[in-house]
Order: sequence, then C-alpha cells, then structure tokens
Amino acid sequence: MNGSTDDRLVVCINLRDDRTDVTDPRALEALFRHAMREAHVRSADVSRVLVIDSVDTLPAHHAAYERLCSNPLVGNLLCLAVGELPGPDERVLSVPAQLRPPVAATLWIGDVRGIGWRPGQAGSLSLTDTDIAADDLAGLEPLIELLRVAEVFDEAMATLSDLPGAVASPALRLLVHEVPEQDLIRAQLHALDTCVSPPDELRSGPAPGGALDVLTGDVQPEDLSVEECLPEGSVLRQAHWRTAEALGRLNDRLDVLAGWRGLLRAGDPADDVVQSAREAGYALADYRDAIEQTFEWADGRAGLDADGRDHLAQMGVQLPLVPGTRPEEVGEELRRQVVQRLRRRRPLPEIVSWLRDFAGRAAPTGSAAQLDRLHRICPDELLDSLSEPPPPAIGTDPVPPALWAATAALLAGLSPLGVWGVLVVLVLLGLGAVRTAGAPRRVPPATAGALAVAWLVGGAAGVGLRITAGPPVWTGAPLLVLALLATALSARSLWVAAVRQWRSDACLAEAAEAVERLGDVLDQGVLQHWLLADARAGASDQAKALAHLVQSVCDTLAEFAEQLGRRARPTWDSAQRGSGRTGPSGGRGGSTFAVEYVGQAGEALRTTLAADITDLVAEVLAPYWEVVLRDPSSAAALPVVSRTDELMNEYQRQPAQMGTTPPPPFASASADRPDPATLVGVDLRRIVDVLLPDSRNEALQLCSPDQLRMLDRAPGAARSFGFVPHAMQGAFWKAVVSSSGADKGTGGRGDGGSEAPGSPRWAARGSSPDGAGMPEIVWTASGRFAGLLRLVPLSTGAVRPVWPGPDVDGAPAGDHSSFPSASHASGETG
Repeated sequence: MNGSTDDRLVVCINLRDDRTDVTDPRALEALFRHAMREAHVRSADVSRVLVIDSVDTLPAHHAAYERLCSNPLVGNLLCLAVGELPGPDERVLSVPAQLRPPVAATLWIGDVRGIGWRPGQAGSLSLTDTDIAADDLAGLEPLIELLRVAEVFDEAMATLSDLPGAVASPALRLLVHEVPEQDLIRAQLHALDTCVSPPDELRSGPAPGGALDVLTGDVQPEDLSVEECLPEGSVLRQAHWRTAEALGRLNDRLDVLAGWRGLLRAGDPADDVVQSAREAGYALADYRDAIEQTFEWADGRAGLDADGRDHLAQMGVQLPLVPGTRPEEVGEELRRQVVQRLRRRRPLPEIVSWLRDFAGRAAPTGSAAQLDRLHRICPDELLDSLSEPPPPAIGTDPVPPALWAATAALLAGLSPLGVWGVLVVLVLLGLGAVRTAGAPRRVPPATAGALAVAWLVGGAAGVGLRITAGPPVWTGAPLLVLALLATALSARSLWVAAVRQWRSDACLAEAAEAVERLGDVLDQGVLQHWLLADARAGASDQAKALAHLVQSVCDTLAEFAEQLGRRARPTWDSAQRGSGRTGPSGGRGGSTFAVEYVGQAGEALRTTLAADITDLVAEVLAPYWEVVLRDPSSAAALPVVSRTDELMNEYQRQPAQMGTTPPPPFASASADRPDPATLVGVDLRRIVDVLLPDSRNEALQLCSPDQLRMLDRAPGAARSFGFVPHAMQGAFWKAVVSSSGADKGTGGRGDGGSEAPGSPRWAARGSSPDGAGMPEIVWTASGRFAGLLRLVPLSTGAVRPVWPGPDVDGAPAGDHSSFPSASHASGETG
C-alpha cells in the first residue's frame, strides 16, 4: 500500500484530469474509497490529500479546494502546482486563498526537468535535458510517490507551514532502493521454487516423539499397561486362563499316561486323556471365538461406535484416556509440527509428505483385519486335533524297543529255559506291542519286523552261547529276571514312544503356543485398536486435512511461479534491456536527474524472499487451524486458494509500492530482517553523501532558469530535511560516524548532549551531531526511498492569494485579497 502504515493513507487527486469532480461530497467519498481499494486496505486515515493541479487552472479550481479543505475527512492538503505562469505577468503565482495553513500548503514545480542550483549561488546554473516536457507528470512520478509516504508528507506540510504563504519550490535528490524488475522476478522465482519444489530426499520419517508416536504405534503409552485395560476378571482374560488350565491338565495326564501306571492300567488308558483333549479343544475354540466376535463388533477402523463400546464393556475391556490423545491436543501437536517445519524453511512438499505419511501410519487398520491372523494362529485343524484326537499309535522310532527286545531274548537264551525262555520273551513282546497299539492289526509292520528281527538275533545268540559256554547253574534265575525286566523295558519304550507320538498328533505344543499368541493378539488389539481407535482415526483425519491445505497452498504458489516464470527474461536479455537503468537518470522513462535507482538482487534478498514465502504460507493457514482441526471434513471447502491468491497479489504489489525492505504484515521475524542497504545491496555511504552539506547542493531545483527570479535565493531561506528508511537507522548512523569522524561525545543539534550517534534518544529526534552536519532526518516505514527534499520559499510578491470573483467559471478572478503572500527574508537577492 501507499504510505507508511496501513492506517495512514495519502490520497492522490489529479485535478488536471477534467473527469475528476471533488465538489460533489458523494463523488469525493467515492474517490477516497477507491484509493483505499487500490491500497488494499479496509480502514485507513485518509486525512492526507495530495492534489496535482496546473498553475493556469489553480484559480478556477477554487471551489474544489474549498470543498476539499472543508471536508471533515481532510486534515491536510498539499497542492502540487505544475507548469509555467500564465499571462503577461509571469512573476506572480496566483493561489486560491483556501490553500493556506494550517490545513493546506503548495509546492510549485515550474519545470519538472529542473536546474542545478543551490541557495546563495551567484554563478552559472547547470541545465538538464531529458525527453519530457516542462509540465509532464511523468517527470514528477518520483516526487509524487515520495510525498505519498505519510512521514514525508507530514514533514513537508510542517516545513511549508513555517514558510511565508506556505508556498515553496522543491528541490529533490532521491535514491530509490529498488532491485531491477527482472532481477526481482528471478529472486521471487528462486524463493517460490525453494518453497514448492520437493527436495532430493523427502524427510517424511516418524513423528519426533510425544503423543504422535503413540498414535502411530512406534511407542507404547507411558504409565499404562494392558492389565489396566484388560483386568483378570474380564471375560476375555478368564477365557485365556481357562484354555491355559485345560491344556495344562491335558499335559499332566499325558505325562501320567506315559508312565508305568498308564501301561499297566486295566482297560483303555487313554480315556481320561481323550476327554481332557476335548475339553482343551473346546476351551481353545471358545477363546478364539470370543476374541473373533469382539474384533468384529468393536472394529475401530473409523473409531468406536456405541455398539462396539457396549460390547467391549460386556467383555470387561476398559478404555482409560491416554494423556495427550484428546483431539484438541493431537491437533495442537500437529499444528506445532507444521509450524516448526515452516520456521525451518522446509519445502511444502516435504511437509505434505510427512503429514500423509503420519496419516497413513496413524490410521487404525481395525481389529476386524486381524481375523485372518486369528485363524492362522489357531486354525480349525488344530481345534479338530484336540477335540477329536486320533487314536494312539506306536511311535515311528523302533530302535530302543528293538535293542531291549534283543537284550531280553539274549538273556532268556542264556537262562536254563533256553529256547523256551526265548519263546516266552517273544510272547511278552507281542503282548506289549498289542497293548501299546491297542489292537494287533494296528501294530505297524515295520515295528513288528524290527522287534522280530531283534528277538531272533538276540535269542539265537543267547542259545548259541548257552550251548558253547554253558553258564553256571546259579546264574539261571538272575538271567530270567533280567530277561523279564528287559522285556518290560522294551514294552515301556514302545509305550512312551506311542504317547509321545500321540502328544504330537494331538498338537498339544501348537495349542499351547496358539494360546500365548492369541493372548498377544488380544493385548495388541486392546492397546492399538480399541484403546486408541478414536484418537488414531481423528489424528489421521486431521493430518489428511492439513496435508490437503498445505498441498493447496503449494499448488497455488506453483501456479504463481509458473506465471512469474513467463514474465522473466533470460539473464543475458535482461542485462541488455536493463543497461540503461543505471546512470544519472536511472534509466526510467520520464525520470529526471534528481532520481537515481540503486539496488541489486543478492543472496540476502533471495533468502529474505524465501522466508517471506514460508511466512505467507503460515499466514494463509492461520485462520483455518481451529476449523480444520475441529472438523477435518471441512478442509475441502475452505477458501485456501483464494486467500493464497490474495496474499500473493498483495505481497507482489509491495515491492512496487514500498520496496522490498519493509516486512510484509505476515512476516514472523521482522526484527531479523536485513536493512534495505543489505537487502538490495545499497552502499549506505551513498545515502550519507547525499545528505552531507557539500552534496546537498546537488539537489535538482524543479524550476526553469527564468523562474529562479521568483525564489528567495538567500542562503538561509530554504528549509531541508532528509528521509531514510527506518529499517536502516542503526546502520545509517554508523555510516554517518564513519564518514564524518564524529565522536560519541558529540551532542545532537548543538544541545551539548552526550548521546552518541545512533543512541535511542538522539536517533529518535531525527537529528544529527553538529559535526556531521546532517539535516533533519525523517525515518520512513517505506524502504524504497532515501534522499533530500529542499523547500525554497518564493520571494516577496511572488505569491498572490485569489478569492473567487463573480466570473470564476473561466474568467480571471477579480477579488485579490491583501492576504500576505510572502515575507522578505534578510539577504534576499530576488
């Protein structure tokens, strides 16, 4: 916007345009509102009015000035009267009587091309030559833009009020801190590309700790155990322990069955084991079905509904609140993470990637998705093997029984019974095999063959040894006892192998493992699916909504970058076109020698513009945080694109209106923003040189050589003040001290004070040490301008106030009052 701040607007009115009508109050109010719309402000102080008029039409516009000066909205009016004096009397400037202090003042620009002259100069003048006419407003554009800075406008009004008649001829020396347009476009493109281009490696990664990691399952909730959610008295936990106890009883009965009691027990020894296996199978099936039913009823894929919560309550599942997982707490943490990444100037695609990655990992998969896992852990075949166990069978390893059989046959053959003892062993071995198998036909042929071969070999060896060696008679009884014991051990070996094989066929180990794994799945379902179902679903929706907002901003900025890229010319072409921009006249069409455009795009500007873009993103998102975090479904309807367009358009207008130095309203770190000199590469010594006494004489007086006769040319008649951007105040005073050699002990404005240049009290006064010789300094919020404005009063009789006569509508006004036009200063040479 124009002016220094949003609430101070200098309204420019061009009365040289015949279509401008300020006599109608409604038209004038509409003109003010139009100026506010152009400045893109909704509320503003419009009391400062800058009127551009021609010298020859000043008297005819008396009614317009009367309306303006009496309007309650107008507090100060500064008239720029442009052109040579009309008529034969060319030494008197006729000014409407309304243009007088304290409301109004006048600046007369007799020739926009200007002359090189300083007050008190008696020698030759410097003549300038440009391609514009003497009253061409194009040559006044820099002065008009300068006076539209509120601080400069106020200082000019205050200075003119102290001059005779409040009329003066201005002299200007202006430095415009402005980066060449193509360089600025390329710097803006660089900033936009930095913001919207994805980096080489996207840093999506997990959330950096806190509740977000809990929601993604990377860490478990602190100070919260599964026992608090699934107490021992709950239905599911009781089902777990019933199944574990049933399997324990089955295991104990199998251990008993594998002993001598099971082998020697009358009847079917496996009846109790079969019954225990069926009980364990039914308990395991009930346990799995209870978990499965709970997983189906309380899915939690989109959060828990009322039915799901009721079912969990019936199953004894308790869901305490996990600290930090309330929707507002999760939303605030997501907001903090996004803002933190923006402050670190991370590209927007990286932020979008992180949000989407988090949303995907936080989204609850739902406990129903675990049903297949339940059936993989505890398949129906496992339940069938427990509920309907297969009949016992002899184990597949016949080696131990065969060795004991061979030993029994050998001992029986050595005994006094000889062959009869071997036959007895064979009968006993057959009975043991049939007992183990349950029926003769169920004895595996391989086992029977192995026992027969072992018996035959052992018996033949025993009988042969008895015949050849003839053991002592007293060994007969011990040999028979040992033979019977070896026969029993062979049968028990077959029995133990059969029980072991039965344990394996009944899948007892698999069932015990299934119980433990079902418990783990249940615990995982409690902590990850039910306990955090609502929080995870809400966090995922919030992250998706934020990702949509950031992506919308990123896409809009990418479109701006594309549009800006079409305006940018290649560097070589830009250098050729912009070569005339430097030099005395600044290379601008219609510029004068009073204006010099300085500035270049460097790393500081590119870095600052990139920071501005990320701050703009934060400003775009600022009004929508609460809305989207409270209702993520509203993200698609939020006007993010239009707000981004609005802020980007405003931000792109700022360099043309106020320069690149003032931080935009949304900048987060304006205190760290580089001063204009650093930002646009301006040497502060050039500004100091413009304001030093020797250089102030180089200001261009905006009049013609002949019109110089109307000015009060006494050396002390003129009033001068400098203007410098406030952002470079500290650096400016350092440059002043460096240039003038002023010490800290030099006081301000000759008051004998002890403040150093740049100290708060001294700088606030806008003045400089006597040693520095600086004029009054006006610190402006605009970062575009620095320089000097010199106001030279007109000589005695050169100003004539005019009151409206009977024929104001075109004829010369006839009523000239005795309103004092000028007071002749001592030493006047006019």
